[in-house]
Amino acid sequence: MSKKYYSTKIVGVGGDVPKFLSVVKMLVMFDDSMVLPELREFSVLHSGNKLDGVIKPGDILNVAGKQFKIIKVGGEVHSNLRTLGHVIIKFDGGKGDLMEGSIHVEDKPIPKIQIGDEISISEAGAAALKGKKAAVVGEGEVAEAVKALLVSGGAKIVEQGKENILVEVK
Repeated sequence: MSKKYYSTKIVGVGGDVPKFLSVVKMLVMFDDSMVLPELREFSVLHSGNKLDGVIKPGDILNVAGKQFKIIKVGGEVHSNLRTLGHVIIKFDGGKGDLMEGSIHVEDKPIPKIQIGDEISISEAGAAALKGKKAAVVGEGEVAEAVKALLVSGGAKIVEQGKENILVEVK
């Protein structure tokens, strides 16, 4: 299981958020207690902003139960999240220009954002291996330990010989 190091709950959704998501594929987030009144209409407001790690490419953003691989992270994201609860998430596959306060994620359908939804970020962990095969070569304690670690992360043993193990992460 991968470690979740950022989480927050949505407490408000501005009236222009659906348009922002469909037209520019961008989600603007602010802590509900920090947002300026003129920014509320196009912002997702959240509470319980908790960051206990470093956001990095390859990690997984979870928005309303849907996962997106993080591709790029701007240099001010951590500072902005800690001080203002502010970040911009761009669902552009990393193709757009990187703004200092933005995170770029995979370009795939964005779920409807609703009050009560969670937004979180987790280390890539086994999710980064999803759909991949890995060969563990060797025998003895080290090979068995690696096999056990992969299986505990969701891998399935596809083939096992005396000196090798082939696993696939589903």
